[in-house]
Amino acid sequence: MLSPDEAHRAIYIDFEGSKDKEPAILGSLWAYGKTPTDDSLRLVHDIHHPSLRSIVDKIELSHDDLKDYQQHFRSVEQSLNALLLLAQAQNRLLVSWSPSEFLRIGEYVSSDLFTLFQHTYRDGKATAKAWGAVAKGSNTLVHYFEATDYPVEPEVYGLGKTTQRLNSVINGVKNKGSYEALIDSQKENWGNLLIHNFYDCHGLRHVTKFAATALQEES
Repeated sequence: MLSPDEAHRAIYIDFEGSKDKEPAILGSLWAYGKTPTDDSLRLVHDIHHPSLRSIVDKIELSHDDLKDYQQHFRSVEQSLNALLLLAQAQNRLLVSWSPSEFLRIGEYVSSDLFTLFQHTYRDGKATAKAWGAVAKGSNTLVHYFEATDYPVEPEVYGLGKTTQRLNSVINGVKNKGSYEALIDSQKENWGNLLIHNFYDCHGLRHVTKFAATALQEES
C-alpha cells in the first residue's frame, strides 16, 4: 500500500493496446517540480506502435488539470528506462491499476530493466481495496471513480471502446498515410483514445490519493 505522500509523488502509468500484442501507447502522469502540487501535473504519451509514428504531436491534449503535455515516439524499453531514471532521481514510485498488465512488460524490455521496474512498481488497486469502500466484487477502476466522485465524460471515456478506437486510427493512418488525411471519425477516435488514457492515469491518481489519505485517517 502507498502512504499519502507516496501517492502524491508517484508516477501513474497506463498502457493502451490490443490484447496479447505489444502496447501501442503508454501514458504517464505525475505532479512535477521541486515541490509538486496538484496544480503542476504533467502527462506524457509515449507512442509505441510504428504505424502511429507519423501522427505524433498532431494534436495537443488539453485539460483544466494539466499544466504540461508531451508526446514522444519511443520503444517500450525507452519509455520504461526514462520513467525509471525519473523515479530514481526524484524518489518516486511507478503506479498502475493492473499489475498483471504490467508483468507483460518483461516480454519487451531487458531482464535488468524489468527487475528495476519491479522494485519501483506499486499496485494502486491494493491501496484502493484496503480502503474498501466499493461493493464486494467491484474492483474495477471505473467503480472506484464512482466511489470517490471522480468525474468522467462517458461518451469520451468510451468504456470498452479502446481497441476499436485504436484499430480505427492505425488502419486509417496505414491507408491514408497522414493525420491530415484521416476522416473526421478517425481523428475523433485518436483524440478520445488519448483522453481516455488521461482519465485512466489521472483518475488512478485521484483514487489512490483518496484511498491512501482515508486509510491514514482511519489508523
